[in-house]
Amino acid sequence: MIVSGALRVTILALAASLPTAAHGQAIAAPARKASETIADLLDKMNEDQRTRFNQGRTAYTEKRYSDAMVIHQALLKDFPGDPVLLKFCSQSAIQNNDPGFAVKTLKPIAESDPQDWQAAAMLMRGCAETGDTACRDAELTHLLDLHSQGITPPNLRELAVEHLKVGDKTLAINFSLIPWGPYKTYAAGDVNDAAGKLLMTISLESSDFDQASFAKDHPDDAARGVRLFSLDAYEETGTNSSGQRTQTHYTYKFFTGQPSYATIRQDFIDVAGGKAKPVSSRSGLVVQ
Repeated sequence: MIVSGALRVTILALAASLPTAAHGQAIAAPARKASETIADLLDKMNEDQRTRFNQGRTAYTEKRYSDAMVIHQALLKDFPGDPVLLKFCSQSAIQNNDPGFAVKTLKPIAESDPQDWQAAAMLMRGCAETGDTACRDAELTHLLDLHSQGITPPNLRELAVEHLKVGDKTLAINFSLIPWGPYKTYAAGDVNDAAGKLLMTISLESSDFDQASFAKDHPDDAARGVRLFSLDAYEETGTNSSGQRTQTHYTYKFFTGQPSYATIRQDFIDVAGGKAKPVSSRSGLVVQ
């Protein structure tokens, strides 16, 4: 498959149009007291407060993260300890390169409501970007469990784990709640230049059509449900003579069984930084 870029959705942007507990999934969510939603908060606000709240959301959308945080923090004077406002502040802090604030703010929310997937998702990223790998991995495992219970929204395909610098580039790593696409992508990393231009997408894949040959060569592993995984990348190569967007596809290595997030992270960094060497490549591929 030639990828055109994975779906990227901020947690609270998605939550604005969805209830906290997902509906319509194969596994029913257990009965619980629902977390406060944006609609719940708006119902408690007067017209002036709602106007200011929406001004903060607009500032966030326009990437004025400091402004958004100031506006939502001011509203906390009227609604002290409100979890929705605290999550909005935390999301702005993460985007404004202050993940430590987010971790400090989100931990009490996540601990008081273990089924608040929004708090867990943002806490995971905050922990990742402060270097707390134990917290990062614990929250990732917890979010996968919440997904298996049907608590995360059904159209939440990926989780933003962390953004990091690799030389003069930025690498944004996302982990899949549901392996997606014909190549079954389990994790994806967008590599952008300093101007924000997409240069490459790195992926951890486990294609169904690779499993038959894997089972033939590793029957015992396959019998236990172990899958073959590959580390791939899709480099942007501009347009062809017909004006179609093109990429070069690289395969770097294979794994017997799904690697840990720590392994995925390091391999993505090595590819983004040019330290990894591909074992095969195909150029001039048209993006569908």
